[in-house]
Amino acid sequence: MPFPSLSQKKVAIVALLAAAAVGGVGYWHWSQPQAQLKLYGSIDMRTVDLAFEESGRLQTVLFEEGGSVKAGEVIAKLDDSRYKIARDQAASQVGVAQAQLALLLAGTRAEEIDVARARLKATEANLVLSERTCKRHKDMGKASSALARDQACYKASADRAARDEAKRTLEMLLAGTRAEEIEVARATLKQTQTQLADAERALNNCLLYAPADGVIRSRLKEPGDMVGASTPIYEMALMNPLWARVYIDEPNLGRITMGQKVAVSVDSFPDKTFDATVGFISSVAEFTPKTVQTEAIRTNLVYEVRLTVDDPQGLLRLGMPVTARLLK
Repeated sequence: MPFPSLSQKKVAIVALLAAAAVGGVGYWHWSQPQAQLKLYGSIDMRTVDLAFEESGRLQTVLFEEGGSVKAGEVIAKLDDSRYKIARDQAASQVGVAQAQLALLLAGTRAEEIDVARARLKATEANLVLSERTCKRHKDMGKASSALARDQACYKASADRAARDEAKRTLEMLLAGTRAEEIEVARATLKQTQTQLADAERALNNCLLYAPADGVIRSRLKEPGDMVGASTPIYEMALMNPLWARVYIDEPNLGRITMGQKVAVSVDSFPDKTFDATVGFISSVAEFTPKTVQTEAIRTNLVYEVRLTVDDPQGLLRLGMPVTARLLK
């Protein structure tokens, strides 16, 4: 078997050195820690339009643009004079309905029953007299005129009807109030109470409350303006929770998980970081928004990631560009 020539030995040595170099570079790259992932975006601007549920003249607007408000704080008032009148009228109707129901539940007064009994006795006495008179004229025959006989007998019929009416009236008083009348009175009372509750609701809605902590971005109406229900008075930016919206490309999507800790920084405070947590990872890819001006991903498909940022001192402002570093 012939021995390799000197040139062949040189080629083999060079190939071995090249393979060793490639393997060393690969091992070095594999052994190095993965570079820290940075995401870019901005503090999210979530806004709501605040409006009254009722219409009327705007009496007071308590906050200027840029003012901070707390949840439940009164921020505007309507002129409530007509709503107070409506509330008072509804309250008086409730009082009338309550009195009517109480009257029916109390039943018939003893004095009314005594009066009805006396009236029945009087009609019975009148009936006895008129019936005797009628009979007398009939017994007289031709001695009594037809006119006198008819008048006496018609009087007896009228007295009999009056006696029957007085008897039925006494029976009704003794029986007391019908159950149906009491149920109608109760339904009427419930209806008036509902109307009162609605009037009180409308009166309370003359005050506009902040639904959450936030910042007034726009003051849209001034005192004296006539506003309708749902007419915006303020545009308010919500600050709690404070969100940062950042974007991640598909190759790095597996490096982020829900609840993962993130350090957020902004240009306005270069020496300060803000703690944040991954609260949302979109399941749909989109093109990088124009507001995220990173050269590497501005034309790529990315996934939205929403971070919940802890800012107890209130340093961050809506729309601030942010850089987010994922923490292991």
